[in-house]
Amino acid sequence: MSGLAAASRGAGASASSESPARMERIAHSTRRLLVYTVLLAFSLYIVGPFAAILVNAFGQGWFGGRWLPETWTLKWFRFARTVADLPTLMTNSLTIAGLAIAISLAVGIPTAWAMAKRRVRARALLMALILLPRMVPPITIALGVSREFYGFHLVDTHLGIALAHSILIIPLVVLIMSATFEGLDDRVLEAARVCGARWTHTSWYVIRPLVMPGLLAATLFGFVTSLNEFTLTLLTYGPRTVTLTVETYVQIGQGFTTIASALSAILLVPSLILLVLIQNHIKPENVVGGTKGI
Repeated sequence: MSGLAAASRGAGASASSESPARMERIAHSTRRLLVYTVLLAFSLYIVGPFAAILVNAFGQGWFGGRWLPETWTLKWFRFARTVADLPTLMTNSLTIAGLAIAISLAVGIPTAWAMAKRRVRARALLMALILLPRMVPPITIALGVSREFYGFHLVDTHLGIALAHSILIIPLVVLIMSATFEGLDDRVLEAARVCGARWTHTSWYVIRPLVMPGLLAATLFGFVTSLNEFTLTLLTYGPRTVTLTVETYVQIGQGFTTIASALSAILLVPSLILLVLIQNHIKPENVVGGTKGI
């Protein structure tokens, strides 16, 4: 009897020791399932709209409760090329984006250098003013800009729309490049001066390679910002300066959602290219300057 009781106590102790371990495994599996469920739901939430645009752009007969279109076609892209005059839209959009980047870099880089390397009074206030266009609704800026541009005859010109876009791009350039310049070690610049290098040589052969990742990031973000900008373009464009975003809005207003989806799919391409370039070639530690403390 004593042996049977001892065996029973041993089995109970073994079961009680296994119970916490089993509960821990169940809790771990539950947490993993919950994490994967949340990630899947978030992915569907992000990818879903893009998938709908692509299906609508390449599909025909997609209506009602159908999961997929009846057929797949490139007809809507051909309509976008002929009806919406896609080559002209692309030319206008790329021309405006190129001008906007040139203006923004010409203004933003010296400003960023001054903010990062010079003693500027009320620096925080000036930075707040520079970033203000990114904080207020675009329609607020667009209303004021359009009124001024009508007076200077800049409406319906590539330069005028590029100037309007630069209002949103210059803060990006200043923000990125000021962080990049702050990361430069002053000892590197001092060494170049001690060696007798002129400022132009120092800028080109010393500063330029070190800040190139930040400059690339500012250029790419600014280019895509201009290419995708709608509100400022809507109030400053004209018959000669219709862009991809404005034409997409026009096609939706006319009820041609399939053509609008084709144009939207084309607009996705630069953003995807930007994403790949940033992931593969631009590291965050290089954007903010990787020479500090050498």
